[in-house]
Amino acid sequence: MVLGGILSRLFSQDVSPNVVKETKEVINTCNKLIEDRVSRNFAIVHLLGKQWRVTDGDLLVVEGHWPPNIGDQIRLDKVLLAATKDFSLIGRPLVQPGLVNVTATVISKGLSHTKTHFKKKRRKQYMKIHFQRLPQTMLRINNVEITNRINEAPKNVY
Repeated sequence: MVLGGILSRLFSQDVSPNVVKETKEVINTCNKLIEDRVSRNFAIVHLLGKQWRVTDGDLLVVEGHWPPNIGDQIRLDKVLLAATKDFSLIGRPLVQPGLVNVTATVISKGLSHTKTHFKKKRRKQYMKIHFQRLPQTMLRINNVEITNRINEAPKNVY
């Protein structure tokens, strides 16, 4: 039996026809839910070494130097998981490119609040005070959208 898409990864050996039929029914149900857009989507994205759970309209404050300027539209490509309240798409490690579209806008760039490092050794007359302000970027998530149908060949993404 020759299977394509997600099914080919799940089943490496021969499988009973009932399992294949159930799997296709689940995929068809998920595709119908994607088209109807009955509930709010969320995604877990990997951004600057951290994982963030994002939905439409969320604000993210990302620490560290980041090149985009204020007003830039950004597409977050490293999607680890995408889901609604009815189903989940889990990546291994990333969800298939082009299946989920997460876009964001850079709202502001600036410095964080002042963090104080205070070191002291008692009875040695040793004190050090360091003040630290890290660069921050604030993002607004525009939309989290599951764009393609599950188990279809990906469209030319790149």
